[in-house]
Amino acid sequence: MAANPGLIIASALVVAVGLAVGIGGPALLRRLPEPVPPDDADDEIRADYLTKISYRPLATRRFGVITGLIAAALTAVAVLTQPADYWAMWAVFGTVGVLLAAIDAVTTWLPGRVMRLGWIAGAAAALGCLAADPDRITMAIRIGGSGVIAGGGYLLLWLITRGRAIAFGDVRLMPLIGAVAGTMDWAGLYWSVLLGSVVGAAVGVVRLIIKRRGPFPYGPALVCGPYAAALLISVLQ
Repeated sequence: MAANPGLIIASALVVAVGLAVGIGGPALLRRLPEPVPPDDADDEIRADYLTKISYRPLATRRFGVITGLIAAALTAVAVLTQPADYWAMWAVFGTVGVLLAAIDAVTTWLPGRVMRLGWIAGAAAALGCLAADPDRITMAIRIGGSGVIAGGGYLLLWLITRGRAIAFGDVRLMPLIGAVAGTMDWAGLYWSVLLGSVVGAAVGVVRLIIKRRGPFPYGPALVCGPYAAALLISVLQ
């Protein structure tokens, strides 16, 4: 009985993403520079930088195993629910997005160097996927437009609330989320942003109930959005 090529590729992709996050994540964390406050920062902002949990101590085997397994599981969701033409974009998101979410979950910071890596890798993956898509113009509009809408919407929220509702790192994360959500059409963008925001709001409510104050990581909830949307849309279809 001949092996199914699609199944082999999907399985290899799941394993590759898991290994990339599980092994590459700790290696990257050992080399990440700590953020430095701007020269004109006030005492409150400087205090945030001084109390930040460092990146290097996160580079443990336990952190790598946990994040690698999460990345592999979420990539499995993507390959089971999404067309193979855009698996490359989901693989990049499953690698960089999950790593960013894991770092944010522990430190409440989203490192700019990893974010920029995600932008570059995501753009390269999108171009590769679009090159093989006969309907590339329509898909380019959806992917690019979704990235702009998601990033622009959160930038507006950040400006309106003066950074009290969300951090600017979340604004920078949203183009990655919007772009991968755009592969699921405009409905994918809607559900990704909505479900990610709902998860984040639920976490905030729980923190209020248990009287846990201070900033909390919003990135993990936002990263969950596209995967939750993928599952929901797959069930509804």
